[in-house]
Amino acid sequence: MMKNLFLLAVLGLMSVAGFAQTSNVGAIRGVIVDKQSQYPVVGAQVLITSLDPIKGAVTDDQGYFRIEEVPVGRLTVQVRIVGYKPQVLNNLLLNSGKDLELNFQLEDDMTELSGVEVVATEEKAESINKMSSVSSRSFSIDEAMKYSGTLLDPARMAQNYAGVSNASDDRNDIIIRGNSPTGVLWRMEGIDIPSPNHFATVGTTGGPISILNINNLANSDFATSAFSADYGNALAGVFDLRLRSGNRDKREYLVQMGFNGLEFGAEGPFKKGGDATYVVNGRYSFLDIMSSLGIDFGTGNAIPEYQDITFKVDIPTKKAGKFSVFGMGGNSFINFKGEDAGDSNLYSDNRQNQQFKSTTGVVGVSHVYFFNEKTQGKAIIAATTGGTDGFIDTLDINGNAYRFYGVYQRQNKISGHYYVNSKRSARNTVKVGAMYDLFLFDIRDSVRYEGNYFFSEQDFEGQSGLVQGYMLWQNKPSDRWTINTGIHAQHFLLNSSTAIEPRVGARFATRPGQSLNFGVGLHSQMQPIPTYFSRQELDNGSVVANNKQLDFNKAAHAVVGYDIQLTENLRIKTEVYYQYLYNIAVDRAQTAFSMLNTGADFTFPNNADLVNEGTGSNYGMELTVERFLNKGYYVLFTTSLFESQYKGSDGVERSTAFNGNYVFNFLAGKEFKIGENSLLSFDTKFNYAGGRMYTPIDLEASIAAGEEVRPEALSFSKQYDPYARLDFKISYRINHKKFSQSIAFDVRNITNRENIFMQSYNNRSEEIETTYQTGFFPVVLYSVYF
Repeated sequence: MMKNLFLLAVLGLMSVAGFAQTSNVGAIRGVIVDKQSQYPVVGAQVLITSLDPIKGAVTDDQGYFRIEEVPVGRLTVQVRIVGYKPQVLNNLLLNSGKDLELNFQLEDDMTELSGVEVVATEEKAESINKMSSVSSRSFSIDEAMKYSGTLLDPARMAQNYAGVSNASDDRNDIIIRGNSPTGVLWRMEGIDIPSPNHFATVGTTGGPISILNINNLANSDFATSAFSADYGNALAGVFDLRLRSGNRDKREYLVQMGFNGLEFGAEGPFKKGGDATYVVNGRYSFLDIMSSLGIDFGTGNAIPEYQDITFKVDIPTKKAGKFSVFGMGGNSFINFKGEDAGDSNLYSDNRQNQQFKSTTGVVGVSHVYFFNEKTQGKAIIAATTGGTDGFIDTLDINGNAYRFYGVYQRQNKISGHYYVNSKRSARNTVKVGAMYDLFLFDIRDSVRYEGNYFFSEQDFEGQSGLVQGYMLWQNKPSDRWTINTGIHAQHFLLNSSTAIEPRVGARFATRPGQSLNFGVGLHSQMQPIPTYFSRQELDNGSVVANNKQLDFNKAAHAVVGYDIQLTENLRIKTEVYYQYLYNIAVDRAQTAFSMLNTGADFTFPNNADLVNEGTGSNYGMELTVERFLNKGYYVLFTTSLFESQYKGSDGVERSTAFNGNYVFNFLAGKEFKIGENSLLSFDTKFNYAGGRMYTPIDLEASIAAGEEVRPEALSFSKQYDPYARLDFKISYRINHKKFSQSIAFDVRNITNRENIFMQSYNNRSEEIETTYQTGFFPVVLYSVYF
């Protein structure tokens, strides 16, 4: 298999390298807006300063610009207009067959030194959300395409950032500063959405394969702590995703094959010369296709089947504002058989047959209207769905199947979000908004208990709502100070839980290119939806179901950071933080259980008698050293040292399940220009992290009981060996007159290191078995843009 894949990559590289070497051209387009008001900036100059002679354009009344006949390759673009700080973007890659889209947000120039002009390079990692002060950065599609080992997945890409680690190779759950993955909020186009992953389950935030399509994403934000008041119902972090608009000048197409599937995409104007545009991309399971070719990627005969689609339609009007329709959806199916279990399959269990299917969907409409040049209103209405349907059959020693578990979980949601953003002056901006989520639940299951009867641990059909409101004020007392204050409130109608959350952040520019940042605030989050409806049968036959009255889990965040831009392309950032978690759901009886340790799997524990009496804490320090791409190479080094602890209802302080203590990441890449139209790139990543905490198995007790026994007193007292993985990618891109194509050979865990995935007790062999994470994992990605 490996030989065939490598041969395929080499032949692909040779084929694309054999085309003509005459210089080709492309186009650059985009929109320029005021950062505070989001109103189009008219008359701004956009100059490609890396060309000789310089080419350029001026923005129209919509802030739009387009520059034609631009030679392909790396470029430098500068934007300038009186009254705003000039911006420069370096090393932008333009290819033929697809326009390069650049969108700028310009800040008012409040420099008090008249006659002095400072041309600033745009902070490449600065958050798009202007109200974010600390622990927040933007991520670009170029990064997701460039970094080795990301599999074109925004969640896996975020694992390269300081403070973030992965739960396991088989899923893209992210652990932020020791928090549970359930603490992450996913937001798209202003609406909170369910887990955007195939094979996701209700209440989780990760999954094996992402539905998110980076070919549809615009630059977006990722926050890891003390986030601004327009984000709620989250304890750990926020993914604030933005979908890009289609090309309004011409139609473009994409064909791509990789880990996430066989993909087709199209975008452009609905009619020539019109302003209304569309962009749509659809994918079909790559692993399903590869299995038909006899290639096994570690799932044995259990082949994941999935499809997804992402789209956005923009309809601007002259007087009524801009309307957009957007959507994302996917469905997935997989069937595991006990006979498939083995070292090459992380999912199957030799004692069970399993079958699951899941559905995730988002569709919405938004409307943006400017009351004047300073004030904008935006309304978003959307419907989302997420659910799982499946069963588990146990196998006896002869391989006969008996139904053990069946589940049907569906969470539909109708959401509305409206906010008004007003730039009162160059120094003051106010944003006020409200959100409402109407939840429609259908949560049911059936579990075979001892005595050969079935019991429903969850059985609820109904509805409830979550109301959120927020207000933010940004004040700039001087060109060196930016102060963001805000308050967020939320109310859960199911049990009348309420939280009021003040938040403050600030940034002080100590000198040019350096800033001191800090943020403090309160945050709260609902329990995972299935937890509210858990039912448990006691030994005396009575049923306990006390979770509906659970309050929010809560946290107080405090962060201090220092950011240094040493040179135009070299940045150093460090942060220290402390998080106190309180009001955490734990068992009423004295046990070691806490909701802080859940969320990195497909299901949640069925503890049905919980109270908000647990606590926890996360504290640590982080360092980022980033050399942005320049002169053909880039380097990113991130490190995190942290401690994550909790207390259950037994009052004992323990490590959380996610207390790895340290994470180190090193990424680097080098590209070489081949002729006039081609780029050959090499990228690598090395990740070294502390192993996951776990509760050891008592072998003697397990043999005596005939099932796995883990002593509760030893909960999360042991740690797996450190996790280490080296990834490597080689890619080649060539531009033709009217299209471009690229091929990449990306290998995760190139050394085939055995990192521990989990340990389990085998009742048949009466031994503890160790399952390892994904070994040598190659992926070929081929793309054509035209």
